[in-house]
Amino acid sequence: MSWSAVAASTAACILAVLLIFSYLQYQVLSSDYMNLHSSYQYLKSEYDRLQGNYTDLHDRYHSLKDRYEGLRGDYQRVLSRLKAVSEENSRLRENYSRLADSYEKLRLQYEDLKEKYGDLASRCSEIGVSLPRIRERLKEISDRIFTPSDRIPDMLKQASPATVKGVVYGELRLRPETPPELKAKGVLEWIMLNLEYLDDDFHQYLTDDGLGSHQDFLSLPNETLTRGGGDCEDLATLTYTMLKAVLGRGEEVYVVQICGGENCHVGTIYRLRDKIMILDPAGAYVTDARVLLEMSMKRGKVWLNPLAIRREEKDFLMEHGLANLIYMESPGVEGEAYTFLEAEDAVALWFDHWRREMISPSIRMVANDTFVKTFTSTQEFLDWVERS
Repeated sequence: MSWSAVAASTAACILAVLLIFSYLQYQVLSSDYMNLHSSYQYLKSEYDRLQGNYTDLHDRYHSLKDRYEGLRGDYQRVLSRLKAVSEENSRLRENYSRLADSYEKLRLQYEDLKEKYGDLASRCSEIGVSLPRIRERLKEISDRIFTPSDRIPDMLKQASPATVKGVVYGELRLRPETPPELKAKGVLEWIMLNLEYLDDDFHQYLTDDGLGSHQDFLSLPNETLTRGGGDCEDLATLTYTMLKAVLGRGEEVYVVQICGGENCHVGTIYRLRDKIMILDPAGAYVTDARVLLEMSMKRGKVWLNPLAIRREEKDFLMEHGLANLIYMESPGVEGEAYTFLEAEDAVALWFDHWRREMISPSIRMVANDTFVKTFTSTQEFLDWVERS
């Protein structure tokens, strides 16, 4: 075989090998191409899907962005509202705190008012119970301030002798059988040394128009003794009651009123059969003398109305011998006291005693606990004494 044939065969073999190798290489590349094409198709499909998802997400993003902007605006508005609400809450808390303080104060006031209401309700209940008694007492006081003449016996009945029996029977040791002059002396001197002349206090009284007040008031003997004195009608009523407690046979006692001008005065008439004695403690008088407390001083003697001096001072002066009770018609002239005289004489002497303070005095009334008699003149009184 020639070299050219060998070379040709060799070249043919090499070409064949190359063709086979190329074919195999082609098959590999074809397979890779197919794989790559398949991957490309898959990736393209995925890309399209992702592109669609991206578009959808992009749209959703813008939608959410719009919603976010809206929500953010809402959030800002809500935040502003919350801030306003917070400020309002702070103000409300302050108001609540003030209201809580006010409530506590009101609660304490309520408790205090409740307690006061309870006290007032209790007092109202007590007043409701005592009101009829108070009205009755005010009516009684009204009667004793503006005592109609026909009510005087009732007033004197209330001046019970039992209220003074301790003084009359115990301290003075008087009895019905004691001589009348000694009874009169014992009663008057006890009053002059133990009591004072006291103006009446103002008293409230009941009328149809309501409550009024008046200074003139008739005190009963127990009230006069408790007070330590009284005015003319109080002392006359006490004298009447003390004498009435020891009246003997043929003896009577009356309260008598005299008036002159705008002034009136009350005393006591002590009657023994057809003669009378006038005892006038407020006037420091007894038929027929003034009752005075005589005091010896370096420059001479002085005479005082015993009822113008306090009891403690009178006791001191009497106990130490610095004063004594005397009876005088005028300064330096001794009087004959505790004398029963004809009614006309006794009344004339009594009027002389009061003539400096009364214009044309006359007897207006006589009363005891069974009757009252009024007069238009003193002569009418004297006629009544003579007839009775």
